[in-house]
Amino acid sequence: MKSRYSLREQIQPDTHHVPSVGIRPSTRSDRLRHRFLLLSLIFIILLFTACDSGPNTSTSNSSKQTLSVSSGSTVTYSTRSQDVLLRTFYGGGKQGTFEMSPEISIYGDGNYILGPGLQMKQGQLQPQALQQLLNTLVITYGLLKLSKQQFYDVPDQNATLLQLMLNNKVYTYLYGPFGNMPESAQDRSEYQRLGNALTSINESLVGNTHPYTSQDMLLLAHQTFSPDLTQPISTWNFQEFTLFQLSTFECGLIPTDVTGPNADTGCLTYTVPHSALLLSTQQLQQIKALLHGEQQAVFLEKGVYYSVTLRYLLPDELKQKMIAMFGSQELNYTGVPLSEGPVPIPTPTPTP
Repeated sequence: MKSRYSLREQIQPDTHHVPSVGIRPSTRSDRLRHRFLLLSLIFIILLFTACDSGPNTSTSNSSKQTLSVSSGSTVTYSTRSQDVLLRTFYGGGKQGTFEMSPEISIYGDGNYILGPGLQMKQGQLQPQALQQLLNTLVITYGLLKLSKQQFYDVPDQNATLLQLMLNNKVYTYLYGPFGNMPESAQDRSEYQRLGNALTSINESLVGNTHPYTSQDMLLLAHQTFSPDLTQPISTWNFQEFTLFQLSTFECGLIPTDVTGPNADTGCLTYTVPHSALLLSTQQLQQIKALLHGEQQAVFLEKGVYYSVTLRYLLPDELKQKMIAMFGSQELNYTGVPLSEGPVPIPTPTPTP
């Protein structure tokens, strides 16, 4: 009887005698060379596959839409829901009022929001209707080819400010009182075209609308000298910042009025603030409770009255960190910086 060790030797193949069939046995260098060639082939196949399946022009520009204009030229615009295509404000005159929100904002996905004020409305333009509107503005009225952008010759009067975001550029037009001074025939014609374009924008927004809301809101505050004392006025009871801090941060320190008790600077009444505060979720819940579900109220703090306002953020404002507002004496739109975090403590103005 053989031992298990002799049995193992019996079943192992004989590696000492390789039959000669005209093929040279592979060496270690041959195996390495074959492995290198195989890896190189796989790399080349993957490279060509990536090139073939890579994004083409339309895929890489999936958030852009092209509009044929004339003579083979095109206009591109964003189709993103947070990108503004068109926006209008009304104001800017010396006696103009403050607009809490734009008159019209149309976004790349056809969504539009109507203001001005706090009670904004939301609607939707279908893609075909949106393209038809852009065709009207760009082709019919040729806004991108106007020789001038400001049609306005009475500085103390309000005007309509129109912004178009096309071709990765911002085109800004001002339409107000015009013709009080001698104007060329071309300027009068272009002024009429711009007016017709603004009418077309308003007439295109004929669909159903519903109240606009957002999860994000900003808080605005300024000192008021004319509260309605016939209505109940609550005391501001919020631990994180005072209304004096917030109003000073947004509107600046109110100078002493040596001629009377009213030193109103006009901030948030006629002019835009220096900054606006974005509330956190927790802050928003607490302040909504203080306002009892309203968006605007007057509060009393240390014998001073403050007007406090909550306003919904528009889709582009959080992304841009800029609030769309327009005030008097402001014929060029700049927007209001959006701030987050703690409200800074005002630095007292040194007395002479």
